Amino acid sequence: MKKDISGIILILSCQKHKNTRLKEFKLNKLEYENWKVVYVIGDFFLQSEYIYEEKDSILYLKCEDSYLHLLKKFGLALKYLYQMFEIKEGILRCGDDLIFNENKLVEFLKLPNKADYFGKAYIKDFHKYIRDEKLLQKSKIDYFMYDYYKKHPEDINNPQHNLKDVKIVKYLKRPDVGGAVGTLYYLSNYSVQIFLQKMDEIKYNIFHFDEYSQSYPYIIEDCAICYIMYLKKIPLTHCNDIVNDKCINDQVIAYHTNKYK
Repeated sequence: MKKDISGIILILSCQKHKNTRLKEFKLNKLEYENWKVVYVIGDFFLQSEYIYEEKDSILYLKCEDSYLHLLKKFGLALKYLYQMFEIKEGILRCGDDLIFNENKLVEFLKLPNKADYFGKAYIKDFHKYIRDEKLLQKSKIDYFMYDYYKKHPEDINNPQHNLKDVKIVKYLKRPDVGGAVGTLYYLSNYSVQIFLQKMDEIKYNIFHFDEYSQSYPYIIEDCAICYIMYLKKIPLTHCNDIVNDKCINDQVIAYHTNKYK
């Protein structure tokens, strides 16, 4: 029988940061207001689809452990967590280098009727994509992942990442959209199901070519999420105080340290 919980505080990480970020920025509890904290790590050579270590609440997934495959890791985590738990509300997706203001975290978790897609917008005119769906057909070249791997060539040679035969330069074209910053955002159960339906459609293949946008939307996780949400007319509810990149602030849920990048 599945355990009833209000939601999941899902912290995406990797083996590279297990002994740094996960130890330094670990939350003080494994549960807040019936929201379960779960840390997620990929293991490309795992012998089963997943292993859940309940003591430390770490979910190991059979998938590439790379930054490039973050969307796949997120999707698989949600797939199995919804099999494991009866989730009442949704998922708070978190990075692994956040310092949490736990009082503000609890305040957020207690909020009734949370938006379906809630976070801090990284562009000012994010509402336009809901008003005009044709904008979702526009694309652009984004060198973010290409630049990341230029700085981290060791990741390409890591067998856990399964990137040796991947030419990242082939996949730089993505929809010209903007939504919530990936460090911290919330998806309701409804939004999660929309996301998982899309992941099933593309068979969890982040290199899938999207006919509508004539691009590769699934390479950068937070861009992919907003694209999927906007296609289904799910707007972003913007909150400037959900996360802060510059300083620790009593008003925000978490401060993004961006450590050990």
